[in-house]
Amino acid sequence: MSLAINHNLIASGVFSKLSLSYGNLSESTKRLSTGLRINSADDDAAGLAIRELQRSDIAALQQGIRNSNDAISLLQTADAALGIIDEKLIRMKELAEQASTGTYDSTQRLILNEEFQLMADEIDRIADATDFNGIHLLNGNLCGNHDGSSLTSTGSLKVHFGAGNDSAEDYYYISIDDCHVTSLFPPTVDVDWPGAEIIEGRYVFEVEEKIAGDWNTGLDAYVIPSGLKNIEIVSQGNYGGQHKPHVNLFSSDGTQLTGYSLDDSRYSQNWWNNMTGDQVVNGAGFAQNAQYNGQSIVNQAGQSVSHNGLTVNMITSQNEVYDADEIITIEEVTDNLVFLIGGHANGRCNQYDLRISCDIPRPSITVQEDAQKVLAACDVAIENKDKIRSKIGALQNRLENTISSLQIQSQNLEMASSRISDVDVSQEMSNFVRSQIITQSAVAMLTQANSFPQMAMRLIS
Repeated sequence: MSLAINHNLIASGVFSKLSLSYGNLSESTKRLSTGLRINSADDDAAGLAIRELQRSDIAALQQGIRNSNDAISLLQTADAALGIIDEKLIRMKELAEQASTGTYDSTQRLILNEEFQLMADEIDRIADATDFNGIHLLNGNLCGNHDGSSLTSTGSLKVHFGAGNDSAEDYYYISIDDCHVTSLFPPTVDVDWPGAEIIEGRYVFEVEEKIAGDWNTGLDAYVIPSGLKNIEIVSQGNYGGQHKPHVNLFSSDGTQLTGYSLDDSRYSQNWWNNMTGDQVVNGAGFAQNAQYNGQSIVNQAGQSVSHNGLTVNMITSQNEVYDADEIITIEEVTDNLVFLIGGHANGRCNQYDLRISCDIPRPSITVQEDAQKVLAACDVAIENKDKIRSKIGALQNRLENTISSLQIQSQNLEMASSRISDVDVSQEMSNFVRSQIITQSAVAMLTQANSFPQMAMRLIS
């Protein structure tokens, strides 16, 4: 190699090696200072992508653990409230036992029933008041199918704990039944309405788009048993003429209370129950010696009739023709009633919608016989409450197991992420020392290489 002034080739070569070793030293310093092998995408592009996905899953799983712990707290709140309800039910059974014996008179049973009803009121208050973070737990809001399509979710409570949205892996539902008295106790009045539901403390029975057919080929007949309160019957029809729907209501002795009089020859036809196939009305009447006192039959708004201790009111206008509602109200049913749906004039009812609702009867111990029935009903109520508590306990255990599983899953993901992105300190420290020594050596050699052009200047001088 020639001795030159313009180009210090030796220094350039040493500088190149110095830059490389200094870069390695800088990289080792960065890794040791952060503890990460991957600090930017150029360190390991594929590893960075995998690590970031794992980090997001770990964060979601950790939040899922917190979600599950919150759900356990929610269930513990519900269980504690049910423990108070348990005490009230035991006291109610004690009062029913006391009222069932013949050594008490009616006045004393009234006093016992007053405390009995106060216990029932307290159960209802607890069912309405028990909440967790604004979510009511025992009033029936957590029953039914989950619907999270609006700002406020309805139905079963959805506990989400996984990193995805797979129903088999990432969430499940918590459902708690209604704990009001009328839901815990069996009905004190037998209401045989197929498909009836309990909605906001009332029995609700709906028939939608029912084709009734001719009167002489069949109608639907239903019974409203004695003991029900605040009955409302709403009939809405769609008819091929100017005829509105009519609920034909009869008492147990055959007296017609609402609808159009069957004394008219146009209505002296055979009526059949579509549900059972039994004949319910024929030309001779609804029942043997049936009374069709047409003068007192309610068939338009503002009319009412009293019979056997009950009063029937119609509150809608008869002047409406298409899709008109007919609403009949009864404050308290003191006599078993049967009702049928029919038209008038042409004797045909094409199609109708029907909705019947009533208050759910509460148990009472004012009468010895009723107290004896309530005594057995208390056992059913306690069993229903125990079923709810056992379900809550099972859900708590399941959530605890879910938390254990999530913790293991999160730990395994953290270990996998660590293997990908964390620096091996011992190895990197060796690389650091190696790079440091090489850098120091390169700096010393660069100092020597920078003195070579001066040797050429000596020759000139």
